[in-house]
Amino acid sequence: MVWAESRDMFNLLMAYDDNAWAIGPGQTGVAEFSISRFLEYTDDGIRERLQPVTESRLAFLTTLPTIFMSELKREEGEEYVTFRLGQILETTIVGRDIRYSFRIDRDYNRMPVVEQGSVIAALNLGRWELSRTHWAVKDGNIEDVLASLPLQQVVAFAPAPPLAAVPAPGVIPDSPPSPNPLSTVQSYIELVLSTPAGSEEEVFYRGHSKVTYKLEPSLFRTNAKGDFTHLQHEAKLVREVLTAQANDFASDEYMLDKLVRMQHYGLPTRLLDVSSNPLVALYFACSKNTDQEGEVIVMRTPASKVRFFDSDTVSCIANLAWLSEDEKNGLDTKLDRDEFNKRELAKKLLHFIKREKPYFEGKIVPADLDQIVFVRGRNTNERIISQSGAFLLFGKEAILPETGLSELQIERIRITNKIEILEQLEKLNIRSSTIYPGIEKTTAEIAKKYETVDIAG
Repeated sequence: MVWAESRDMFNLLMAYDDNAWAIGPGQTGVAEFSISRFLEYTDDGIRERLQPVTESRLAFLTTLPTIFMSELKREEGEEYVTFRLGQILETTIVGRDIRYSFRIDRDYNRMPVVEQGSVIAALNLGRWELSRTHWAVKDGNIEDVLASLPLQQVVAFAPAPPLAAVPAPGVIPDSPPSPNPLSTVQSYIELVLSTPAGSEEEVFYRGHSKVTYKLEPSLFRTNAKGDFTHLQHEAKLVREVLTAQANDFASDEYMLDKLVRMQHYGLPTRLLDVSSNPLVALYFACSKNTDQEGEVIVMRTPASKVRFFDSDTVSCIANLAWLSEDEKNGLDTKLDRDEFNKRELAKKLLHFIKREKPYFEGKIVPADLDQIVFVRGRNTNERIISQSGAFLLFGKEAILPETGLSELQIERIRITNKIEILEQLEKLNIRSSTIYPGIEKTTAEIAKKYETVDIAG
C-alpha cells in the first residue's frame, strides 16, 4: 500500500474492549482514549518528543499507519487478538481523554497467538503489553511488521485511499528550548523568591539529579521494554512486607502511614516524596550524578487542595494498594457515584477503607481515585521532619505531569555546577547528615572532615 511505504513509525492502539473499532473497512468512527494510558510502552526517545501533549503533537499521529488490536483473548483453549489496520484521522483533547476519529482499511479478524514470543518480538512489545489497554507509538516499518506477524488472510479490506487523502509523513514538533541552567545557590534563591506563593497557594519542590528522571512514584516506573517493574504486583508487595515485618507497622493507624513507612524502607509505592523547603530539593538535584545537569521541579497548588493524613480522599486512594491489578482495572471511575458504589469491586475497596475508618459513609467518589493529591503525612520519623517532607499520592489512572495535561502545575529549574553548589549548601547547614539524620551520616561526615589526604607524588 503506497500510503505506508515511507513510514518508520506506527501507532499501536490496544484495548480490552475493541467494539469501537468493529466497523467495516473503508468506514470511519470516533472513539476516546484515556490520556493516562497514552504513550505507555513507547521508547523513551519517541515519548520525550511527544510530550508535553499538544494539538500539534497529536496531529503528528495522524500521519502514521495505525494498528488497532485487542488485548489477548482466550476462547476454547485458543489465544488470539483481533487485528485491524487503518489510520487516525483527527484528534482533540476532551477532559482526561483523547478523542479521535479513525478509518479501518483492513480487518484481519483474529490473529492467533500460538507463541506469544513471536508476536511480542514482531511488534516490539513488553512482556505484559498484550494484557494492558494503552496507546503506544512504535518504531518500525509497518509493512515489515505485518510480514513478520502470523496474520491469516484478510477477512475484509478497502481499496487504498487516494494519495490526496493520505497525510504526508509528519515531523514531531520540537519542544521550546529550556531556560539556561542555574549554577549558584544565590541565583537559585533569587529565582525562588521572585515568584512567591499566593496567599491561597502552597508550593512544593522536588530535586532530580538527572533531567531525564520522570515525576512519577517508584511503583509507576518501567523497565527498558516499557513494562511496569512493580505496578502489577502492588497488592502482593504490600501483603508480603506487612506479613514479614508486622511489628514495624503495628502502630500505623491509616494505610497512608503504612505506605509512608514502606517508602522509607525502599518498597515501591504510589507515593512520591516532595519538600516544602526549596534548598532541600536543590540538595537532591546536586547530590548525585554531579557531571550531569539536575533539575528542581516547582509544584504549585491551591492550599485547599492539600490533604492531611486523615483525609477521606487519601484513604480511598491509599487503599487501592490492597486490590490486584485486575481489580483496579475493573474499577470504572467514569460511572456516577451511586452506580459506582453498587459494584462489587467498589464494595471490596470500601471494605479496606472501613478497616481504618469504620465511620466512613460508604460513598466513594470515583473521580477521586484518579487524582494526584498533595498529602502532609504525620511527622513520625526524623527524615520527614528534616526534609520538610510531604508526598504526592498517585491515584489509579493518574495523568502524569510530563504529559502537560495533568492538573498539577509545575515549573522546572535546570541546575549545573553541582559540586560548587553542594559546597555552598553546606555553609547553610544543608548536607547529608541534616537531610538524612542518623549517626551513620554524621560519623561519615566527621571522618571525611579530618581525613588525611596523601599528596605525595
